[in-house]
Amino acid sequence: MSNNIINQFITLSKKYFKIYLVISISVFLFILFFQPFPSHKFELENKNLFIAGYGLIIFIIQVIIQIIFQRHLLRNNLDGVYRPMLNSLYYFSQIASISIAFVFYIRYVGNTGITFNIVLRVVVINLSAPVTIYLKETFSSTHGKYKKLLEENRMMQDKIRQFSESYADKFIEFISENEADNIRLQISEIIFVKSADNYVEIGFRDGGEIRKKMVRNTLKNIEKQLKEFNNFVRTHRSSIVNIQYIDKLNKNFNNYWLTLIDTKETIPVSRQYLMVVKDLF
Repeated sequence: MSNNIINQFITLSKKYFKIYLVISISVFLFILFFQPFPSHKFELENKNLFIAGYGLIIFIIQVIIQIIFQRHLLRNNLDGVYRPMLNSLYYFSQIASISIAFVFYIRYVGNTGITFNIVLRVVVINLSAPVTIYLKETFSSTHGKYKKLLEENRMMQDKIRQFSESYADKFIEFISENEADNIRLQISEIIFVKSADNYVEIGFRDGGEIRKKMVRNTLKNIEKQLKEFNNFVRTHRSSIVNIQYIDKLNKNFNNYWLTLIDTKETIPVSRQYLMVVKDLF
């Protein structure tokens, strides 16, 4: 049990040691250059040691606060769940503990009377510790989420690529009432299908060109044919699109539409299918 606690302490210390050190050195340098607290009773060498004591106090108290809130900090690192009450208590404990230590240090080591002005300066300076840690945690959390999104996007792209490759050689034949208008296409070549009165308009890639073909059929029948291929999505009562060719989802007031890769064609998106389309991005 004790070994586990020690290991947890070491794990957290590795994460927070640099930020503790940066805060301590920053406070030391700030007090050294701006002299917010009286230190004229010391000679130069002792004066520098006295000021260094402020940095040491911050470092030691941050380690103590880490030990007290160790379980909370570990849970934050593991599950990333924000706990407002405990987080607020953690940051308040830092400000209160360091401020009280500073006041005692100024009074009994610096032999200086405590005034409201000094206490106010102490509190303002010691806000730097929790604010710095909070900003670091926020940045780390944001960076972690960004990396996760990039990884999810990469995995999605890989799935789409693998899916596209698996269907690259498969063909589908669209039947027209007029047999002469039947058309057989590779799944990967089909870009979109739109209804047009008693016809459907099929947009497809033919070599390096984008072509269209009118087939006398219904969009409902076409949708049934395409149902087994998961790279097609219904976007509107009048259109189906191959997700491989989606470039961007656009919005203008209450209207949504898709722009497609390598073509100026636009595909309408109705509210009925909007969430399905948004999930693709």
